[in-house]
Amino acid sequence: MGTYRYWQHFLALESDFAATSRYVEFSDRNFATFSIEYAKLLLAIGSEVDVLCKIICENIEGTAKRGNIDDYRACITAHTHIAIEEVLVRRYNLAFKPWDAWSHSKNPAWWQSYNNVKHQRNAHFDKANFENCANAISGLFVAVLYCHKAEKSIESLEPYPVLL
Repeated sequence: MGTYRYWQHFLALESDFAATSRYVEFSDRNFATFSIEYAKLLLAIGSEVDVLCKIICENIEGTAKRGNIDDYRACITAHTHIAIEEVLVRRYNLAFKPWDAWSHSKNPAWWQSYNNVKHQRNAHFDKANFENCANAISGLFVAVLYCHKAEKSIESLEPYPVLL
């Protein structure tokens, strides 16, 4: 079973994100657009990223500390090139580098927004926006691929994503 279950979860989240294009045009001019739907997606995507980062760390360095995002960053960046990965949304001419902050020993802004929305939604609801969701789903996409590689899986990751 392996990575396949994570791939299926990613595809479901990506499909939900893609459906928001019916209401919010996928454009950098709409990056700040926030909504309940984006809050729901950001929380679900962030949670799945957390799960996958733990698995990646476990597979690439079994003894690595993996209690939080800082631990994931230390482990994953020491063994991969995740920080330079770019995800394209060709249909909308958008590109995201969701893990770029890790190349500067920082955590992604979308991850901080996920935590702010999770723990203090009343003060940070506006962080549940298109830009953070787009970066988060891109980050999840990259994490699933790295998990697939770390697990040395030979499963085919199909069907293909709708957007990415």
